[in-house]
Amino acid sequence: MKTLLLLDDDQNHLDQLKDALAEEYKVITANEAGLAFRLLGQARPDLMIVDLNMPEVSGLDVLRAVKQRSKDFPVIVLTSESDPSVIVNMMKSGADDYVVKNSPELVASLKFRISNCLKMSAIKQETSDLAKVAAAKESSHYQILGNSVATLKLKSEIAKYKGTNVTVLIQGEAGTGKELIARTFHLQEGNIKRPFVAVNCGAIPENLIESTLFGHKKGSFTGATENNQGLFLAANKGDLFLDEIGELSLSAQVRLLRVLQEKVITPVGSEKEIAVDVRIIAATNRNLEKMVNEGKFREDLFYRLNKIMLYTTPLREKKEDIAVLAEAFIKKYHPLAKLTTEAKEKLDNHIWRGNIRELDNVIERACIHTKSDSLTWIKPDHLSLQSQPSPPSEVGIPNDLFPNSEGEISADTFNLGINWVEKNYLKRALQILNGDNKKLISLLGIGKTRYFEMKKNLGLTENQIFERSI
Repeated sequence: MKTLLLLDDDQNHLDQLKDALAEEYKVITANEAGLAFRLLGQARPDLMIVDLNMPEVSGLDVLRAVKQRSKDFPVIVLTSESDPSVIVNMMKSGADDYVVKNSPELVASLKFRISNCLKMSAIKQETSDLAKVAAAKESSHYQILGNSVATLKLKSEIAKYKGTNVTVLIQGEAGTGKELIARTFHLQEGNIKRPFVAVNCGAIPENLIESTLFGHKKGSFTGATENNQGLFLAANKGDLFLDEIGELSLSAQVRLLRVLQEKVITPVGSEKEIAVDVRIIAATNRNLEKMVNEGKFREDLFYRLNKIMLYTTPLREKKEDIAVLAEAFIKKYHPLAKLTTEAKEKLDNHIWRGNIRELDNVIERACIHTKSDSLTWIKPDHLSLQSQPSPPSEVGIPNDLFPNSEGEISADTFNLGINWVEKNYLKRALQILNGDNKKLISLLGIGKTRYFEMKKNLGLTENQIFERSI
């Protein structure tokens, strides 16, 4: 049985309505606003009926306060007013319906409206529940998986910017999950109505980039047979993911910069400016700083984009994630299958030049083989991986770099080992390049800021580079 809350300063009228509705509903009453708000929290009614004209606090004020707390909570207003302007103001304030008090059919009319409002409330709740389930499925589908330090740090970094709506730039190798990061930024806002629009800038013909992003008017160029709103308007009040942003032409970069600065777009063939509210999440596997130096990417746009700059770590540098990701892909392609110990070792030892995308393809292919052979164990030969011997090292490895006993295994000794490798790699590379930092940055394909931060964190000074031994 649904519960109704009736608020009216006229106690006799309250009692009459309660008696008339008691057969179909549980009815609780209040003759002043303070008591009504306490009952809203304690009894959690399904619908509220409030009198418009009360001496201390008006029914309109109560209505507005209730809707501020929960805009979908159904409220019916009782009124003796017949002035259309009063009724319009009441509905604008959030009333779901109203009933004229002095009507001879008051009870019948009220019952009818209560029934309708409860039905509509149930439909809204069902729609909301379905949307939440869909959002939960989407969040699960786009979940960042992995237990490595790099992955955990990435998740933490993304979470810090929830609700900020600030522009994001993601740089990293192909196949490292840059779109997944973009969708995580989007999904963590928790707004199921917030649009997410993704576009690969490298896949759009240069002569159509501006039209695709900003829209065009019918007849503005050959082939423009109808108006097109463009991706910015499609993403309004949401997120626009510009993948491979380094492929944008310089003219498109100028117009994108204007959007970031002015928050307006002008469709091709139009002189009318349209205001937009869009968060840009850009990504690239190219070195934008190098492109800026070469005059291929605008410096002002680069600095507008990298309010938040994230680097994706290659899979070969976070081996702890390989098994986690492999199991997730197996669950998608062949839920009954499992990896043998030998297969896991082969995955761990592979150098993943195609990163997560390559791992996904390898697992999908392996699952196809096991399904066709009616097997549930994925063996090394199912993976079809080519052997990739590591190049011989000329660097003398310290005897105490690797643990010799269980007691020597710890996060500290692990980090020391990683730091040693990184430091000596940079040192050897700079020796080969005669200390040319700029050239090394270009060859490594990483940002200048990240490179010098890495050198600083590793304690690699210019004086150390040309020491006799590494």
